[in-house]
Amino acid sequence: MPYAITLPLDDAAAGHINRMWRALAEQTGDDSEIRLGYSPHITLTILADTAPVGEIEDIAFRVARDWEALSVTLAGVGVFPGVPPVVWAAPTVTQQLLAIHASLYAALASLPVHPHYQPAAWVPHVTLTKENQAPAARSIEAVTSVWEGPITARLERIELVKFRPVEILRSEALRSKL
Repeated sequence: MPYAITLPLDDAAAGHINRMWRALAEQTGDDSEIRLGYSPHITLTILADTAPVGEIEDIAFRVARDWEALSVTLAGVGVFPGVPPVVWAAPTVTQQLLAIHASLYAALASLPVHPHYQPAAWVPHVTLTKENQAPAARSIEAVTSVWEGPITARLERIELVKFRPVEILRSEALRSKL
């Protein structure tokens, strides 16, 4: 099972995303994100299951000691084309978010990082649906039926997870701003 390093959303922001997940389930039949059983989050990287998990953990949490909790604004919805398309909530990209990602990638560069999570390819996002067989337009319609405008989210934790099924291997708070 692959590994991911994530920044979970705070409870209030996660509540907004959970409403979108429920709308997708009710309006399109896609409950894949609900069934995943993991809180809404931004994935910083995915690594192959062949990567040494102890090394991933040591590197990620050592690098994260320098990170401060941050706020992001989920300002819209995006689509990664494909079959099926991936519909996602789009955070406004900040220098702080890019710096966090770049520092993690630099530290993990010798390990098998998924190509979509390398700095030149990474698109920060919160997945809303990735297994829906409905057209992307139908998924976007379901999501926007409960969209409540820009969502301010706090990213206060880093987690190392193994997935499918999701197992949180380690979770730590990021430093609070003084």
